[in-house]
Amino acid sequence: IDAAINFGNSGGPAFNDKGNCVGIAFQSLRQDEAENIGYVIPTPVIQHFIQDYEKNEAYTGFPILGIEWQKMENPDLRKAMGMKPEQKGVRIRRVDPTAPESGVLKSSDIVLSFDGVDIANDGTVPFRHGERIGFSYLVSQKYAGDSSAIKVLRNSEILNFNIKLTSHRRLIPAHNKGRPPSYYIIAGFVFTTVSVPYLRSEYGDNYEYEASMNLLDKLYHATLQSPDEQLVVVSQVLVSDINIGYEDIVNTQ
Repeated sequence: IDAAINFGNSGGPAFNDKGNCVGIAFQSLRQDEAENIGYVIPTPVIQHFIQDYEKNEAYTGFPILGIEWQKMENPDLRKAMGMKPEQKGVRIRRVDPTAPESGVLKSSDIVLSFDGVDIANDGTVPFRHGERIGFSYLVSQKYAGDSSAIKVLRNSEILNFNIKLTSHRRLIPAHNKGRPPSYYIIAGFVFTTVSVPYLRSEYGDNYEYEASMNLLDKLYHATLQSPDEQLVVVSQVLVSDINIGYEDIVNTQ
């Protein structure tokens, strides 16, 4: 795409040379960062958003499988996992504790196929015109609450499961869904739950660089261990006789 995305263009359609809409103008990098670099939201994402809203009367986001996996390209690893030469797939390293399939899939299961599409040892599936793409693409075509068929190899035995997909739930949520943040005050200590809006209010728009390493690690990598788990910190201390010596505690877990 060769077109300028100026201030005020965000939210407008982006067309190709044939007049077809290929996405919605989203943002461009600031002039002091780079030149001639802009971004659009592609039409498949827009269509998924619209259909998701029509289906669920709310935007639920893209679903996830709820697993961490590794490639099975190493022949010795495939042999150790009991795979036959013609079998291909990826090994499950971990299953999210709150994922619906946590009681079905297990660590070291080999995922052979998803919705009837065979998965290669590098985690790819067939795409258009002989191309290949990561099998997470198949998951992204579904919606939260949809069911999918998955075939796994466990202890040299092939098993077929029907699992329910869910949207990604991080320990630190991206938003509060319109609700004010919860808090609790005792002895001047202000406890509150951590969310992205909270990080932005505390550290500004550059919270991804300014926040503590402990919070950033949980932001990007931590997963829920139970459905109701929240990350709570002491956001500040209201000075009082009872908390003398603790006034400097800020954003401490």
